[in-house]
Amino acid sequence: MPKGMILEHVSMVVNNRDESIEFYTKVMGFRVLRKYETNEQRVAYLYLDDQLLELNEFYARDRPIGLAHLGFRVEDMDEAIAEFKKHGVEFYSDFKLEPKIYATADVTSEKLIRALRPVRKPYWRIAMFREPNGVTIELLER
Repeated sequence: MPKGMILEHVSMVVNNRDESIEFYTKVMGFRVLRKYETNEQRVAYLYLDDQLLELNEFYARDRPIGLAHLGFRVEDMDEAIAEFKKHGVEFYSDFKLEPKIYATADVTSEKLIRALRPVRKPYWRIAMFREPNGVTIELLER
């Protein structure tokens, strides 16, 4: 296991981001950390204490609703990738994300601050692989 790795968030594919935000904030007690859009999706990160939930509404309705991936934060992506490759893991994606973020929360938790917006660099580095059951594992260098 890469040193400093933590389970950072659980990601879900939803039918409607805003309806899901309404449910998770009003019924479940979450608060909005941040929201953004890309050419493919509308995303929201919600938090409850320092636990994170990512909601993804894809414009193309070709993804199953439900669990999308488990997100693990790592301190050094190159080290983490090398460590997982020692165990036969094959990565299918490795990229930099520079989201145009809005609707940000005022938070003080180190975990939430690092998930709110890039701090150390102008982007987050993300790499992905699938575990034996087909669930996507997302590594994030924040």
